[in-house]
Parts: sequence; structure tokens; C-alpha cells
Amino acid sequence: MSKKLLAIALGTAATVAVAHAAQPTFYIGGDVVGLTTKIDDNTGGNTSGSAKATTPRLRGGAHILDWLDAEFHFVLPKDETYSTTGGSSNKSRTTIGAVFAKPNVNVGPVNLYGLVGFASTKVNFSGSSVSGAQSEQGVAYGVGVQYPFAGNMSASIDYIQYLKKKNYPVSAPGGLDVDVKAIAVGITYTFR
Repeated sequence: MSKKLLAIALGTAATVAVAHAAQPTFYIGGDVVGLTTKIDDNTGGNTSGSAKATTPRLRGGAHILDWLDAEFHFVLPKDETYSTTGGSSNKSRTTIGAVFAKPNVNVGPVNLYGLVGFASTKVNFSGSSVSGAQSEQGVAYGVGVQYPFAGNMSASIDYIQYLKKKNYPVSAPGGLDVDVKAIAVGITYTFR
């Protein structure tokens, strides 16, 4: 008798769980990103500095569960000077593609979220002492807040650490320490 009751209870729980699982809802968004690529030079060339770029980010994803989304980011590249040595500029061009798990919770009218995932970050260097391009992959993470303001539209702001790499390989011996992070403000449209 207890095996039958256990089977009925498990069957009922599974049915209720499937009934409460909603179909994924998809969304797209666009952001203006303040992207900072900080370079600490270990090559002996003394070209350390930060490239601060304002560039677009494309974003999209799906609401999988009430508390969890899956999201991708693509940050468009832009050349920026990070230091000047001997009268010539040292530039970096950063391109990012990333996927995230996005746990979230509604607190009053806003949605607070975290981002934990994987980013592929490519940095092209050009300048008098360091040149070359390198792609690195690794863990990325961040936090943000989203506010729905009209029907299917919402506004968001977030902070993301896309890359933190020691001894980034480049053409000069010694390498660079590279730190890529972003603050973004944007709009999201949800398909309902």
C-alpha cells in the first residue's frame, strides 16, 4: 500500500511541476556600454593604461524558469588609446561574446539579477612596443537591475567582469595583465 501511495505522490508532484513550467519567453535588447580594458604592461615597455570605450552591446535570451534566464551578449569592438609612449599611441580593440545563466528575483517593481557564465574576449593591440591579437576564454560574472516601464519594454543597468587575465600573451616577452569590465545601460523587448 505504501509503494502505491509513494508512486501516486511522485506522479502528482511530477504532473504539478510540468504544469507549472511555462514555455520559454524570448527577449532581445540593446545597450550602450562603458567598456574599460585595463592593461598592466609587464614587458618592460612601460605602456600601462586603460582604454575606455563607449560602444554598443547586443543582448538576447530566454526566460526558462520564473527565477532563471539564459542570456547571450555580443560587445561590438572599438579602437581606443590606452597609453602614449614616445609620441605614439598604444591602442586596444576589444571584442566580446558571452553566454550567461541569469538568476533573478522581483523586488517590488524592479527585477534584480546576477550573471554567471563564460566569455570569449579578443583584444587586438597596436602600438610602438606591443602588438598582436589574442583571444581568451573564461568565467564572467556580473549584477544588474531591470525595471519594466511599458508593456513588453524594460530598462536595465548592469556591471560585468568579462575578463581578468594575468600574463596575457603578446609579441613582447613578459606579457600583459588585462582586465575587461563594463557598465551598461539599455532597453529590452520581451516577446509575449
